[in-house]
Amino acid sequence: MKYKKSVYRSLAMVTQLGFCVLTPVFLGIFAGSYLDSRYGTHLTLGFLILGVLGGGRGAYAMAKRLIDQDAKEARIEKEEHWKKALSDGEGGVDRPKTKSCIFKPESEHNQKGEMS
Repeated sequence: MKYKKSVYRSLAMVTQLGFCVLTPVFLGIFAGSYLDSRYGTHLTLGFLILGVLGGGRGAYAMAKRLIDQDAKEARIEKEEHWKKALSDGEGGVDRPKTKSCIFKPESEHNQKGEMS
């Protein structure tokens, strides 16, 4: 299920990125051609350049926001994993619950040795 979520998210990101870049470019061309036809100027190229710059800025902002969001989700997922691991007892040093039969203090060894 996680795979499908990432595929759909990537598809949505590519679509948004395309619209984010193309919309300012087309608006710049439209505004420049309108002003050219109405006032007889040559502003289409200038508005096209402004549209490309605006689209690039929008794409950069969107990509940065998505990268930051992915990093935040990864950090939260990692924290949840560690909390779960620590609560289950997987991620730490386990200590014996009862006294060890292998390691006994020297005084007990000497007492048993003297008795026999």
